[in-house]
Amino acid sequence: MKACVVSFVCVGLLAGTAFAQPYYVRGEFNGWTNSTDAMSQIGPNAWKYTVTGLTPGQGYEFKATVDDWSMNAPGSNARYVGDANGELTVYLYDTDTHGDGWSPEGKWRLGWADSGLFGWELVGDMNGWGGGAGWELVDQGGGLHSADFALAGGTYEFKFRRVGDWGYSIGDDFGNAASNNSITVGGALPVRFELDLERGRWRAFEVPSPGALVLLSVAGAVGARRRR
Repeated sequence: MKACVVSFVCVGLLAGTAFAQPYYVRGEFNGWTNSTDAMSQIGPNAWKYTVTGLTPGQGYEFKATVDDWSMNAPGSNARYVGDANGELTVYLYDTDTHGDGWSPEGKWRLGWADSGLFGWELVGDMNGWGGGAGWELVDQGGGLHSADFALAGGTYEFKFRRVGDWGYSIGDDFGNAASNNSITVGGALPVRFELDLERGRWRAFEVPSPGALVLLSVAGAVGARRRR
């Protein structure tokens, strides 16, 4: 009986291995046909691949796929540029349950290393989809770009866009031709927009004033003393 159990387990493991499919980065730089250079796993649900031999500053569409295209992310193609060394490092997060308060949620995420060759701005209902002065995000390093904006209460659709250039934009699945993102705000507080290129995610949230944070901290300390 033990031999049968061990045999069954071994067969199951082999079957699981046989059906496992590696991920590839495919795009305009390789004719969408790469099936030889698989992405490397760098952590739980995290994969990485660096495309080389690109023209610095030139834009390319791309995505991550399995060999038979039964999975691909993002749903709309991503678009970015080769860096100063002619490289583009792509990251894939192959889970649809991230639980980190960022979007997209319920979808696999695809991101890329920031080339540092251009910045990003917010465009949407809040500025007539025009962007421009006063709507640029600040480069925080490590692929993170963010800024706070004062918005009247309401619901806004928006995207992140390369400053002054609709050739590069980020929508709800982090792709270049994705649908609009959306946020609803009360209007009493500034709204922080954050774009995290490397992890393929964005978020927007109302920022409490420093005074409100102090009050919350004091209230928490008082409550803790009362519970003792």
